Amino acid sequence: MMPVSQVFQRFPRLVRDISRKLGKEVELVVQGEDTEADKNVLESLADPLIHMVRNSLDHGIETPEQRRRAGKPPQGTLRLSARQENDNVIIEVADDGGGIDPAAVRDKALRVGLITPDQAAQMSPEEVVNLVFAAGFSTKEQVSDLSGRGVGMDVVRSAVRKAGGDVWLASRLGDGTCVTVQLPLTMAVTRIVTVEVRGQQYGVAMEAVAETVKVPRSQLHRIKQRETFVLRDAVIPLVRLSDSLGLAPSAAEPPEEEAVMVVRIGRERVGIVVDGFRERMEVIVRPLDGLLSGLSGFSGTALLGDGRVLLVLNLPDLV
Repeated sequence: MMPVSQVFQRFPRLVRDISRKLGKEVELVVQGEDTEADKNVLESLADPLIHMVRNSLDHGIETPEQRRRAGKPPQGTLRLSARQENDNVIIEVADDGGGIDPAAVRDKALRVGLITPDQAAQMSPEEVVNLVFAAGFSTKEQVSDLSGRGVGMDVVRSAVRKAGGDVWLASRLGDGTCVTVQLPLTMAVTRIVTVEVRGQQYGVAMEAVAETVKVPRSQLHRIKQRETFVLRDAVIPLVRLSDSLGLAPSAAEPPEEEAVMVVRIGRERVGIVVDGFRERMEVIVRPLDGLLSGLSGFSGTALLGDGRVLLVLNLPDLV
């Protein structure tokens, strides 16, 4: 664990340099610096925070002249705060700038084909402003070295979700914008192996896997209606993962050798038949929530490097 001040300490100079470059007057207010979180969590937050602060300075806070015309003090305020809520650390980047115009975001999203007119008609202003997290979306029409390149907030969301957290935005036109990041206090990294079944990939925690073997079909036997095989003088019962997951039977010819993952379920060893083994990796497993929270057979999901979501199996439920 380490205090968020380790990450926050780089921002006074960043804010000073960028605001001077933009010709803006900005006061940085930092709160909750002693809030502690996992070192890995905070390190994963460093780049997303830089994106958010740059956005607030470039898109959010107006120039002194614009602020005077709007009846505001010429100096804008950027607030960077952290606090702990239950098992999460909450970090907010808030400014008292011009806010985000939902109508402008909706028009741009329609223009680039991000949403359909029907979807636009049903979206609330809060949902519309959160479209800024979509990949390649920017409300800036002109490209500068600070913004308008279509990268930024989608990178923020991707990085935060990869760390097992979430991010959202609230804004009021004329009053400012607040971006909230919620991250777990600790980042539980799980080592998994991916397996393939009927063309789909699933993750299995490595700690449950004793070994993987190839078993010739001639060495599979039935004992009391259950498939088994012998591994070093021990009889290992077999479970076909495709059956446990309720997947359709394969139309292809059965292979000469079955790929079997021998796992520990309690004090027993069970062989799980899959179509093939893929790579091993370290991931952050997020528990299922919402409508999927009660789904048996799965311990959670992991976000892969290419953006795909991998379902991680809960083996005791399946066997």
